Amino acid sequence: MKRILALGLLGFALAGLGVAQTWDSRSGGYNTGYGTVYGSFGVAMATQNIYNTMQMNMQKTMMRNAMIKKWGLAAVEKAEREAKGKSSSNTPAKSDRAANTSSPVVAAPPLVRNYGVFRPDATVDTGKTIGDTLGETPEEKALLKQIYQATKTAFEVQAAQKGWKNNIAGAFTFFIVATSSIYHGTEDPSDATLDALYQAINQSLDEIPEFGKMTNRDKQRLYNTLIAFAAIPLATYTEGKQGNSEPTVEVARKLAVMLTQLVLKIDPVRFENGTLKMG
Repeated sequence: MKRILALGLLGFALAGLGVAQTWDSRSGGYNTGYGTVYGSFGVAMATQNIYNTMQMNMQKTMMRNAMIKKWGLAAVEKAEREAKGKSSSNTPAKSDRAANTSSPVVAAPPLVRNYGVFRPDATVDTGKTIGDTLGETPEEKALLKQIYQATKTAFEVQAAQKGWKNNIAGAFTFFIVATSSIYHGTEDPSDATLDALYQAINQSLDEIPEFGKMTNRDKQRLYNTLIAFAAIPLATYTEGKQGNSEPTVEVARKLAVMLTQLVLKIDPVRFENGTLKMG
């Protein structure tokens, strides 16, 4: 699989992007349109609850992956089925037998609800929303829409291969990794860490009832918005790097912080040695 940050760059064979309204020099802050775009979708509170469960789920996923590496997928899945059966019958779980080293010791797997999955809604035109809200001139509006659409197209090619397409968890994974790599100036994490992050987010969505109540249209809007919120700082960052402009790179970094705080109420997470460092 190609590195996930490359997804955001595939559409930017553009010179001098000049991303519109990233920084408002008159007020010394970011265009408040970002909050307008995000808040208008009515899902802010639900997304901010994700951080509360994502770290724990990430740790569980990494532990499961380590057991799969040691014992094999079939053995881990067999142990999970047994643990699930014992849990439902109130029989002491296998994990109580710590001395058993001949097979993996696992907990019962979480219930899979797939709250993040949605049926596509072609009537949701996020490119137009982003352009109209953040752009001031027709050229700015068209450019913002182009940046968003190019990034979404590139992302979904890879997301379809990994089973992430049309799932909010996939867009969240892209957003988190993009803002982290921009802010910290680091390479994107390993494929194993990406997969673990996606699984942790998917499980976290399943633990938040609000996502189960969302309509397909609202899920599509959130999915698109997360991709757009990754695309704009990526475009700014790319412009800064290609033009050797440190001020532009710094704007991209500040934008990555602002958008992460807007969506998750945290600063961008860190990836070290291919693994996620939170808190």
